[in-house]
Amino acid sequence: MVEVIPTEFTLEGMTIRGNFVIPSGDGPFPGICKFHGLPGEPDQVSGFATRLAEAGFAVLTFDFRGFRQSDGMFSLAGEIKDAKAAISHLLEWDLTAKSWSGVYGTSFGAAVAVCAVAEDKRVKALCLRAPVYDTLWFSQSSLIRPAVDYIVETDPTQIRGIEDPEVQAGMLRRMVVDARVHNPMSEIFKISPRPLLVVHGSDDEGIDLAGVKRLYELAGEPKDLVIVQGADHGLTNPRAYEITMSTVVEWFKKQWMNRRRRSKRPKT
Repeated sequence: MVEVIPTEFTLEGMTIRGNFVIPSGDGPFPGICKFHGLPGEPDQVSGFATRLAEAGFAVLTFDFRGFRQSDGMFSLAGEIKDAKAAISHLLEWDLTAKSWSGVYGTSFGAAVAVCAVAEDKRVKALCLRAPVYDTLWFSQSSLIRPAVDYIVETDPTQIRGIEDPEVQAGMLRRMVVDARVHNPMSEIFKISPRPLLVVHGSDDEGIDLAGVKRLYELAGEPKDLVIVQGADHGLTNPRAYEITMSTVVEWFKKQWMNRRRRSKRPKT
């Protein structure tokens, strides 16, 4: 059983809203921040957050600025600020261990994770799933327009202002400007010596495996790359979904146990 506790934090006059998903028990628990994609699913509690909580982690999952419940307008630079504030919110919470935190980022959230964690040594383990490996490439790619049009047609409430052509154009221009400054390709080496896991699907048609491998090659040790056969970007294959889920959960459990073992070694 897990418990879902609504939470929020503020920065730059905006309220960022989400939930803590926690195991049963008294805590404190090792904490993990979960960063969603563009736009990510409306339900940020089910799936990975719940499974990580069932494994003993307190998971902070939230909507970045401009998405769904949170205030503000979307921007890459803004999301990186949100990510750093979320890590602080996680570590300041009464039910999380202060000595360790992890970050799990998926798709565009994975790019944000790299840029945020590169400068934040409080994070001790980073897992990226299907990462946008190069924000400048992504912001100028042919993937953007169809994705925006799909959101407008199906559920424009996912991103504030997305229906307004002028607001939409401004968001896309700002994404390119921000990507020239904030790019995982130039930040990933800063994650080392903290452990890094990159999980990607063999059938991901949006984020190419060759690009993900280039990002991985730029990272320092320790690092692991897991290619899940049959996994597309949305993990629609149930078997690939379970393999991916188990890979992520077991890796985080391993990192937490390694941390605990090191902390118990007698000092010489």
